[in-house]
Amino acid sequence: MDCHSTTSTIADSASCQGDAAPGAAAIARRSILLLGLGLFAGCATAGTQRARLPSPIWPDASLLNPPSVASPVKPVPATPTLAGVIPRTAWTKGTPQTNNIDPMLPVKWITIHHDGMSAFSATDYASCAARIELIRNGHRGKGWADIGYHFVIDRSGRVWEGRDVRFQGAHVKDQNEGNLGILCIGNFDQQSPSMAQLVALDRHLRVCRAKYKVKASSVLSHQEWASAHTACPGRNLQSKMSGIRRAIA
Repeated sequence: MDCHSTTSTIADSASCQGDAAPGAAAIARRSILLLGLGLFAGCATAGTQRARLPSPIWPDASLLNPPSVASPVKPVPATPTLAGVIPRTAWTKGTPQTNNIDPMLPVKWITIHHDGMSAFSATDYASCAARIELIRNGHRGKGWADIGYHFVIDRSGRVWEGRDVRFQGAHVKDQNEGNLGILCIGNFDQQSPSMAQLVALDRHLRVCRAKYKVKASSVLSHQEWASAHTACPGRNLQSKMSGIRRAIA
């Protein structure tokens, strides 16, 4: 019951006393008026008190009155996404652990990977987004700052933003400095990359080469790094690497 309904109830009660003396009725009316004002004041006071309480997004009441001399720290803006690339906000709410990540050096290399998990044939948006988030969670579970790859290409040919290119990747052991990581979703020891995936990879490699001035000979697969003892990106993608380099040269 709010303040208005409370006052109305008292007034209704007084009006039911039709046999009361006129003087008593006047006193009753004055009492009701004063009581009503008191109740309205009570609502205003309660409302003021509630307004001082921190809302759910303020876990610390001290945040309600930050020091006036403190200047807010502006976050470093994310790198603009390349044309045609789906931004990471479309598939994750997770952010990099920036205190555990190195800045990207000038890009000199591009390395191609597969995810090496179970074979994956889905092409719909939601399934591909979920696969990328699964990979990110796996990398975070290893103690890494974020997903290790800078770009991800799904089987329908969509290119997704992974780790922001401001940051060094985590995709070739001891060789991540200046090394852009591109992941093609799937396990290419168990399946072949789709034609749409290969076309998108070719197109995206051309864009990245032009932007970062990377030589075609500096586009490698994961296993082509001498220090990397791995079958990545799987035999069915590795067999295409020579043709990929010739095409983008």
